[in-house]
Amino acid sequence: AVAVGVGVVIYQRLVADLPQVSELEDYQPSLVTKVYDRYGELIADFFIEKRILVPLEDIPIHVRQATIAAEDRRFYSHQGIDMRGILRAVWVNYQAGGTREGASTITQQVARTLFLNRDRTLARKMREAILALRIEREYSKDRILEIYLNQIFYGHNAYGIEAAAQLYFNKSAKDLTLGEGALIAGLPPAPNSYSPLKNLQRSVQRRNHVLSRMVDAGYLTPEQAEAAA
Repeated sequence: AVAVGVGVVIYQRLVADLPQVSELEDYQPSLVTKVYDRYGELIADFFIEKRILVPLEDIPIHVRQATIAAEDRRFYSHQGIDMRGILRAVWVNYQAGGTREGASTITQQVARTLFLNRDRTLARKMREAILALRIEREYSKDRILEIYLNQIFYGHNAYGIEAAAQLYFNKSAKDLTLGEGALIAGLPPAPNSYSPLKNLQRSVQRRNHVLSRMVDAGYLTPEQAEAAA
């Protein structure tokens, strides 16, 4: 009874000032403002975070699959928190002797980037998990994935998949090849470390890891992954 009582008090404190996930209904991130002259020629871009919103249907399926394979393989089957994924990440990181895989789901990352900070505390992780569960109850998986792909940081002030595609490959996200999509999908855990503009060899190694994860998830055959690499 004491344990239950303590648990209730801790939970109430954690949720006391949590934002309402219904705020996602009015999702309006910081976007690029473009200024044109009277002849329609672009003069300048102004932005705090360079982001260009795109609907999920304009993002190729292989880019979505690469993201899921890299960040949250069981995205479409869990309810916001993936205990199997957490245990797998712990084991993979132990074997690698460092951080190779994260344990946060895509939904948890949406909760953190939109509503919380990046403090490395147990309280923040618990609040993140609670928000993720609430988001999953209110929104479809496709909507959550769409928000993630438009919100996440890909390095060099590029936020969202469209800005990243234009930065790294000078094309729209809808035109990304499998290899290009896999490279971008591998950036979020450490954009500065994996950036092809800073360390091409490490970026390619990370891309190949994402392609391998896509094979493991059943999205690609080994031959398709090899061809993309």
